[in-house]
Amino acid sequence: MESLCHRCANPLREVEIFCPHCGAPQFVVEAIEPGSAVQPAIRFQSDEKRVQWRAAIVSALMMAVPLGLFSGLFATSLVIVLGWGFLTMWMYRRRGASGIDGRLGWRVGSILGVAAALLACGSYAVRMLIERYLMHGGAAIDSAYEAYMHQLLDMWKKASAQQGAPPAEAAHMMKMMTGFVLSPDGHASLQLMTAITMSVGILLFAALGGALGGWWQSSRARTQRSL
Repeated sequence: MESLCHRCANPLREVEIFCPHCGAPQFVVEAIEPGSAVQPAIRFQSDEKRVQWRAAIVSALMMAVPLGLFSGLFATSLVIVLGWGFLTMWMYRRRGASGIDGRLGWRVGSILGVAAALLACGSYAVRMLIERYLMHGGAAIDSAYEAYMHQLLDMWKKASAQQGAPPAEAAHMMKMMTGFVLSPDGHASLQLMTAITMSVGILLFAALGGALGGWWQSSRARTQRSL
């Protein structure tokens, strides 16, 4: 993992103690109050690139709660998830973390994505249960599902006819698909695929947003060092 020289901001390898560009030693001495018996801690600058897990987990969970609940209860744009990952890195930085870059942002964004995806699946399941049983909307949900499936089956039937599929084979496949997608198992499979797709999208875009946030903060820190 690369780090930056605190003097000239050129990239360093993790094993380098002295900068090969300007010769500056790559360690930081933490200041302590006069008269304290505690010895000053010395750490190499490359250690600053490591994830501060406590700050990362706290920041990610705080941002995952609203994102996950909103994603499960309403339709959430993936652009919002991307921005949420970016904001998570800002919060991570606000908690005193340092040495942020794109790879570190990807890790923190992944924590956000996993937590938000779990909350989204849970809230989505609760919403479906409330709509079906407490609000007695099961008949409306099933009729809407059947209408949607019939549209898809009609589109598939037309596509098969245009490709020149044998009528007997097309009719047999149509019968099998209709029997499955209109069954309770087919309905449950569609809901499961919806939850999986939503979870994968949240995870990937949250991690990508965290990587962009880490890269932006790293670029900003380089600019400030060069001034």
